[in-house]
Parts: sequence; structure tokens; C-alpha cells
Amino acid sequence: MELTSNMERVKECDLQAVLSLQKAAFMEVAKQMDKYDIPPLLQSIQDIRNDFGTCIILKYVTEEKQIVGSVRDYISDDHICHIGKLIVHPDFQNQGIGKALMYEIEKYFPSCLKFTLFTGEETHNTLYLYTKVGYHIVCRNETDGINLIHMEKENCTK
Repeated sequence: MELTSNMERVKECDLQAVLSLQKAAFMEVAKQMDKYDIPPLLQSIQDIRNDFGTCIILKYVTEEKQIVGSVRDYISDDHICHIGKLIVHPDFQNQGIGKALMYEIEKYFPSCLKFTLFTGEETHNTLYLYTKVGYHIVCRNETDGINLIHMEKENCTK
């Protein structure tokens, strides 16, 4: 299966579907953490519209055009690419979609110095995925009762 052929940039008309997918995916994370007020679950349609204006948001669609994955990123003034909200529908996880989304989003900023992201310490599958695609842990901290792991990856394409 060629995963990259199923990837496209999100259009404004996709934002509600991406937000619904985000809430479904992060509900699984919330259950693992037993914490239901995590920021991805609290994000509103206006928040994702704001992200749409400042980020590149990709979607992964099935042959039936159902959005089952997404990731977003932006580059800061210091030439660092910040990747966030990698989501894959629970029914479609462990099929290479998250990995494909990560590789694809990195292509959008070939001149950045490095890529950064964070994940919750309790999300072992996500941590495993990020490590598998080349990210390494740079620090850990606690924010709003959530233990976060910050990770980086040097941009080898520049």
C-alpha cells in the first residue's frame, strides 16, 4: 500500500472532520492518562481555524475519502519546525499512517535546522513511533499535571 498517495493538505472545509478525529484519537490518550482536560480535547473549531492560518496541516485519507490521520507543523523565526497533534483514528493505528505523516510533514520545511515535538509520558506507542522515525528525548517536564517528553530531530536534508 502506497501511503503517501493518500496524503493531502487540509482544506478549510476539512477542519471540522480533523477536529472530530483529533478528539476521538486524544480521547484514547485521555483514557490512558485518566485525565480528560488535556488541550487537544479542549480545542475548539476556532482554535483549529487559527492553526490553519499559521500551520501546515496534512490529512491522510482512505480510498473512501475518510480522513483517518492528520499532523500539523509550523516553522518559528529561529528556523525550528514545531510538529504537533499527530493523530490517527484508533481503528487505523499500527498501519504505518503515523509514520508516513511524520515523514511527509518534514518535507514541507527542507531548510529548517531541526524538528521538535512533545508527547505525554504515558503515550508509549507515540513515544515509540517518534523514536523510530529519528527523534530523541531532550528533556522532560510537567505542565498542568501532564508529564511531557520533549523530542528533537536534526534536519538531515538541508
